Amino acid sequence: MSAAERITLISIVVTTAVGAIEFTTGSILGSIAVVAAGIDALADTATSVAVIAGLRASKRPPDAGHPYGHRQAETLASMFLAVALVFAGIRIASLAMDRFYQGVVVQATHTLFAVSAGAVVISSVLARYKITIGKRTGNPSVVADGYHTLTDAISAVVVLFGIGFVAIGYPRADSMVALAVSIVVVRWGLGIGRDAVNTIMEVSPGPVVMADIRKVAMSVPGVHDCHRLRARKVGSRIYADLHVLVGPRIHVDVAHAIATKVERRLIEKIPNMGSVVVHVEPRDMKSMVRRKG
Repeated sequence: MSAAERITLISIVVTTAVGAIEFTTGSILGSIAVVAAGIDALADTATSVAVIAGLRASKRPPDAGHPYGHRQAETLASMFLAVALVFAGIRIASLAMDRFYQGVVVQATHTLFAVSAGAVVISSVLARYKITIGKRTGNPSVVADGYHTLTDAISAVVVLFGIGFVAIGYPRADSMVALAVSIVVVRWGLGIGRDAVNTIMEVSPGPVVMADIRKVAMSVPGVHDCHRLRARKVGSRIYADLHVLVGPRIHVDVAHAIATKVERRLIEKIPNMGSVVVHVEPRDMKSMVRRKG
């Protein structure tokens, strides 16, 4: 089992426990803000299940129907996560507004404080580990899931402030806090959704990575230049293709060996490089074409 899968499974257990405690406590004691935080945590559980399903599907080898593999399964998991976040945020906002206009009074108790404080600590630690492991292993869905868990911590912090305001005589602060939590949740969801859509649209890995690819290709002995460099993100991996210019009179076996070295070095040096296609051209081909014209 990979580190990304392991932390996701741990997350499922932890967020289920935290969410159930928050939801139950909030329901019994009448705090919509704590209920909202619980819904956020339970939504985290659902999306973690989708993430681990995407991680496992993405590792399946290429087949006749999917010759480039199943890496986009992880991107689809991120999109599911984004949709779940947005809907959870809208649901929380709806509940908060209903309670606000109904003028429901909430009692600030030590139990609410303890549950919310515990959720802050647990969710913060879990989010930190998920984001760190996701970035280290190059799994965007795990990183996205980590940020979702971070919303659990933010929700719990805001809820703590809300309970504090209720305690000093502002009972409607509970509903206002729940509304603030919903805005944070929707914002995270939209951001994750945007990143997932960009990946499906085969977004470039960025100018820094593109520059690194060119630098690594040029470091291979026998490569005089490279052009027509393209790269795109496929799930957590990068797929690239480029043309390298070599000596015009070298044997085809030597040219092939140079292209193979370029491919291997790029896979070794560029993080998350999944596939490279290298096309070989003679160095002075352009000038030869001009002379023939």
